[in-house]
Amino acid sequence: MKNKSLKLSAVSLVLFALILSFLSTEPVHAEGAAAEKAPFMYSLAATWEGKGIVRYRIAVQPAEDTVLEGLKIVASNPVKGNVSVVTAGASSSEDKVFLAVEKTTPGKNPMLEYTLLTDASDSGAVKPVSAEIFWKQNGKDVSVKTETVGGDGFVGGECTVIDKYARTPSLPKYYPAGKDLGVLTGSWYEMGVQYGERSGREIVDFFDYRFGAHVEKYGMKHLLEDISRYEAQAKLFFPEGLEFARGIGDGAEKYLSQSKFHADVSNYLKIVFMNCDNCLYYGHPGPADADHGLAPNMIADVRDPSPIMEACSMIALLGSKGATDDGTSILVHNNDGDFIDETWRYTYIAAPTGGNAFWASTTPGKFFDIMGANNKGLALALTVGGNKTWIPSQNIYERAFGVTWQYILLRALSSVSSVQEALELVTVGTPEYRKATGRKTLLRTRHNNYIMLDKKEAAVVEVTANRYAIRRPGDNGEDPGYVVATNHFVANYSYDANNEKTDFPMTFFGDEDYAPLSATRYYTAFWQAKMNFGKLDAEKIRKIWTSHSYITKKGELVEMITNGKEWIPANLASNTICSHDGGYPESYIGSTTDTKIATVDFNQVRYSVGRPCEYVGVPRTFDLHPKY
Repeated sequence: MKNKSLKLSAVSLVLFALILSFLSTEPVHAEGAAAEKAPFMYSLAATWEGKGIVRYRIAVQPAEDTVLEGLKIVASNPVKGNVSVVTAGASSSEDKVFLAVEKTTPGKNPMLEYTLLTDASDSGAVKPVSAEIFWKQNGKDVSVKTETVGGDGFVGGECTVIDKYARTPSLPKYYPAGKDLGVLTGSWYEMGVQYGERSGREIVDFFDYRFGAHVEKYGMKHLLEDISRYEAQAKLFFPEGLEFARGIGDGAEKYLSQSKFHADVSNYLKIVFMNCDNCLYYGHPGPADADHGLAPNMIADVRDPSPIMEACSMIALLGSKGATDDGTSILVHNNDGDFIDETWRYTYIAAPTGGNAFWASTTPGKFFDIMGANNKGLALALTVGGNKTWIPSQNIYERAFGVTWQYILLRALSSVSSVQEALELVTVGTPEYRKATGRKTLLRTRHNNYIMLDKKEAAVVEVTANRYAIRRPGDNGEDPGYVVATNHFVANYSYDANNEKTDFPMTFFGDEDYAPLSATRYYTAFWQAKMNFGKLDAEKIRKIWTSHSYITKKGELVEMITNGKEWIPANLASNTICSHDGGYPESYIGSTTDTKIATVDFNQVRYSVGRPCEYVGVPRTFDLHPKY
């Protein structure tokens, strides 16, 4: 008993000393105009995770090239105790949570993360939390008091014009900073239930909208047959993904039971559909058999593909090869699409039992949109590639009812930790899959570019259903520290279904001449990385990713284009990395829907919703911790 009492006393003294260290000085409080001159921006995020649990994240983003000294984040909670600290080195006492950082690390946003157990029955009943941020300035302690945040709130940044984005009036409004579903834990089924419980309202709305479009195009019988074909492939490749889908369906049952298609399809198959929806929408394999009653040469996409329809852009920068000024390795991705289809933005972190924790961005009911990162230092994303992949008249059938990218990302990020391991999954699948199917390579669904990055290696994999090619930094004129991908193919060779290298070029399916507006973004990223090699960091590349100009293959900068009567900004007359679909004058129809920056050195992701030029403030910050 005596030893236990001594230990408790020691702990009390440490906590008391820690509190004194925060309170013993009299800091100058920066308010109003003075606060705006603070050498950083901050954000506060609250996420309702059910059962009274709220997760708080308070992040600080130093101004460009600024190193903060004596940084302290002190969060003040509305209730005492019941705190579980997530951030290593942070501590709590009574109604406060503390994090002290002697000196900030270039390329990393310091963040205090913790959960609070409350008696609130829903997010609307959660009382607000605020913080005070301290730092050293000219030898003095200075501080800023933050705004407050509660429920599912976020302060710090937002898409300022999101209410102008095209939207179906009867459906919920978009979230100006996205919606975070928090951390999902446990088995795949249990994580699915948590996902469904936290997002059911938007899932049913989005499902009815997308499913209805497919039914109108194909008919119910055809569509259900196609869903079953994708389900069969997913079961061979990653059956845990189907358990995730089952959990989401069960968790969202309260809402999904209100679907106008509820009598036609189970909740489980509703979610299976959501995770093959994109491949049917823009890359359907065409008629799978005579029972579908479609002409053999018909392209059966809900929306017929075109070489200019997609506008996603991505780049991987290797700090270990000198591409960045702070030595960090960064993957940057702009996702693009019609606003009506793509602007309900979700994020979550999943920590499956026995697997890697990973971060995902997505839309309601889907596992992933097209990017994720894990806590082992791996980031992975994709875009649409060259889409001339279903041309029966030329005997080209490079689409299939294969494994969709949602299951590929899910398996890769939850189970592997390097580019080399991810390459194997994307190209040849798993030994179990190959044994079950008799194939030598993975049967995918359609035309995509995958980009992947760890601290030492980066690669792009250009894929169709049966063919693939791998590009690495330096293969196509890049400096050895970066690699770029947009929406066309670059490789002049391919591996076939037997995993044998051939002279058949991936460019056959859509090169830069076929997709010239993809080429403008490709060469913009290419030249910006080359001309700024060794000077880039997360904020500088983010500014480039807001570009409204483009750079030609020859390195010529284009900012304005004439229609013969007037000069029009390049982003409205052509296609730039920050993409504005709809032409001139601005129509807000679509294109860039979010921007993600993953710094794999720190397992950290910065995320903003909408076109990056229209997002003001600090992005949401996520840390992928070793344990949850």
